[in-house]
Amino acid sequence: MNFIQFITTRRFLKQLAYSFLLFIGIVWITLTVLKAYTRHDQVAVTPNYVGLMMDQVNNLESSKDFELIVVDSIYDYTRKPGSVISQDPLPETKVKPGRAIYLSLVSYMPEKVSMPELVDLSLRRAKALLQTYDLKLGNVSVIADIAENAVLKVTVNGRIVKPGTPILKGSVVDLVIGSGTGAGQPAIPFLIGKTRESALRELARLGLKIGAESYSANCDSTNALVYEQNPVYIYGKRVVAGTVFAITYKSGTELNFEDYIKNLVIDSVPAQTPLP
Repeated sequence: MNFIQFITTRRFLKQLAYSFLLFIGIVWITLTVLKAYTRHDQVAVTPNYVGLMMDQVNNLESSKDFELIVVDSIYDYTRKPGSVISQDPLPETKVKPGRAIYLSLVSYMPEKVSMPELVDLSLRRAKALLQTYDLKLGNVSVIADIAENAVLKVTVNGRIVKPGTPILKGSVVDLVIGSGTGAGQPAIPFLIGKTRESALRELARLGLKIGAESYSANCDSTNALVYEQNPVYIYGKRVVAGTVFAITYKSGTELNFEDYIKNLVIDSVPAQTPLP
């Protein structure tokens, strides 16, 4: 019997039919099991949780169809702390019942950043840098100073903040900038009672120079406070930019500078001149 005669026999055709029916049965059983396992005909639509608090999310009847997982917290001062800020999958997405929905919440406390160095930057650059650090620009004050439109002082809640100081994201930062006026003739600064570092910084800011410096016997650069200055302070009097100042120092242990300043006889010295 050759091959053609064999495949046309009743016995072969019968076995072929049995094999085909068995294949159909296996496919049907497989599809049925997969459909039941994957719940192919069951669909749930994800609710919109954005803006809701977690107790509100958990109390929703529709939440019972999903597994809710909090994966992150992000600070956003424009949103209510503890509320949902984002979800994955997005709202109104068709998914299988029991699907995990990953939630991100608004943090109760903002992260901290280091205060950037803003002094001597232009106002425009300072604004851009504040945005980079997620800080908000508050009040901008202008004072007479030769450094036109440059940042002279940085404060938060009225307190000077040095570069590198940890500060909460979203904090309001106030700036003091120079007007650029008086560049040729800055007013004589009142240096009495200031530390050497503070006095030199003030002279440099006004475009003035330091000349001769002398110290008392018990004083050095680490504890020096300005005892005398030349040119002497006269309220409102101006000098040419680049004027050289001679300064004499004493230590705070040698002299009560608050009483000393109060007893000075100087033309129109402003009352209660603050010490540095």
